[in-house]
Amino acid sequence: MAGKTKTDATEALKQVTYLASALKAPRITEAAARLADHARDAGWTHEEYLAAILDREVAARNASGAQLRIRAAGFAARKTIEEFDFDAQPAVRQQVAALASGGFLTEARNVVLLGPPGTGKTHCETCSGAYGPSRRRDASVGAGDRD
Repeated sequence: MAGKTKTDATEALKQVTYLASALKAPRITEAAARLADHARDAGWTHEEYLAAILDREVAARNASGAQLRIRAAGFAARKTIEEFDFDAQPAVRQQVAALASGGFLTEARNVVLLGPPGTGKTHCETCSGAYGPSRRRDASVGAGDRD
C-alpha cells in the first residue's frame, strides 16, 4: 500500500506541475514538491497545504511585480531611505521622512523635488518612487532639467 501511495503522490505532483505551468505559476510547482512531505508529516489538511502553496506564489508574484514596476519606472538605480546621507543634508530630514511615509500615494499627490545639484533629489526620487511599485502602484520619473 505504501508503494501505491508513493506512486499516487508522484502522479499528483506531475499533475500539479502541469497545471501550474498552464497557469503560468512556476512557484506552485516548487512549493508543492517542497511542502508535500512536510504537510503529510505535520498532518496538514488539504486546505492548509493549498493555502501554504498559494501563499508562496502570491508572495513571489508581489515581489517580482514590484521589481518589474520599479524597472518600468526608469530609475537609474535602486536606493533606500536608509542609505540617504542625512549628515550631508540635515535640514531635509523631516521632508524625507514625509516622503518615506508614502502619504503622497494615498492622497494621490505628485511630488516635485527642487534644489541645486548634489542635494539628494535623485536619491529621494528613487526612494519615494519605489514605494508605489511595492504597493502595487505604477511610478514614473520625470526628469525636468537634470545634470
